[in-house]
Amino acid sequence: MSRLFAGGSRPLLAQLAIMAMLGIAAATMPWLASSYAMTLVYYMAYYLVLGQAWNLMSGFTGYVSFAHGALAGIGAYTAVIALNGNVPVVAALLCSALAPMLASLVIGITSVRLRGIAFTFATLFFQELALLVFRKLPFAGGPGGLVLQQIFPTWLPHLLMVVLATSATIAVLLLRRSRLGIRLLAIKGDESAAAAVGIDATRLKLGLFCISAGIAGLGGGIHAVFASSLYPDVVFSVDLSLVALAVPLIGGVATGMGPLVGAALYVGLREILQILAPGLHLVIVGLLILLVVLYLRDGVAPAFARILRRRLQGRAS
Repeated sequence: MSRLFAGGSRPLLAQLAIMAMLGIAAATMPWLASSYAMTLVYYMAYYLVLGQAWNLMSGFTGYVSFAHGALAGIGAYTAVIALNGNVPVVAALLCSALAPMLASLVIGITSVRLRGIAFTFATLFFQELALLVFRKLPFAGGPGGLVLQQIFPTWLPHLLMVVLATSATIAVLLLRRSRLGIRLLAIKGDESAAAAVGIDATRLKLGLFCISAGIAGLGGGIHAVFASSLYPDVVFSVDLSLVALAVPLIGGVATGMGPLVGAALYVGLREILQILAPGLHLVIVGLLILLVVLYLRDGVAPAFARILRRRLQGRAS
């Protein structure tokens, strides 16, 4: 079991099989579980999508992004505008992925050459800019937001989100074992040294940011079908970008299974805190991130794997 959350030694086929089984189990929730349980699983899948999207860009390169909430928001608005214009669901969701991908190219071309805190502030600026723009756009409803005019069955966004979360996690698992993943981690370790051995860091970062934005935007588009109404102050709140960052940081950055653990912990903690301390869940999540960074280094899942491995080795000896 310890290998499931470990680094390069964990068996890839076992992880892929577990993700497939978890995905199948989660997909059956609309028919086999209560609406409350289905909602919890849905939000776990949604936050896993955002976490894996952030993980693809920031986890593998070390470039901390605060734009993924805004990218998901662009996808959400694109989907609702398209659906209200009688665009078929598949085409509308495709547009919800393409629009943030185009936005990420604008961000990337202007800021991907930046490093460290400069890149982080550039993405945070984009987050706030997106909020201001969508407040002013008449066809986006302005400050009053948009309402989806069509009614879809609840199982549809749930199933789509679970499939996307499972696919994104499998993609990260495969990427970590690939030559591309090794190159990206080399950029994270020392970008100058990676460039010296012929790795085109700028092109790789831009491409990965684009793919990451597409995943976040598609997740936002599916969530728009689930939520049915959009308000710019909510959709483009920095809170969503913080959640996208918190999920992999808590579970394990640049790992496939870590964000799954992080999403489960975040949703569970949020449900508890909504009863005990409403409105303070982000503060407590921030403290949890601080504790993880200080004491668990690379996240809860890898730390759990190390502890379990030591105990198994102790019993074997």
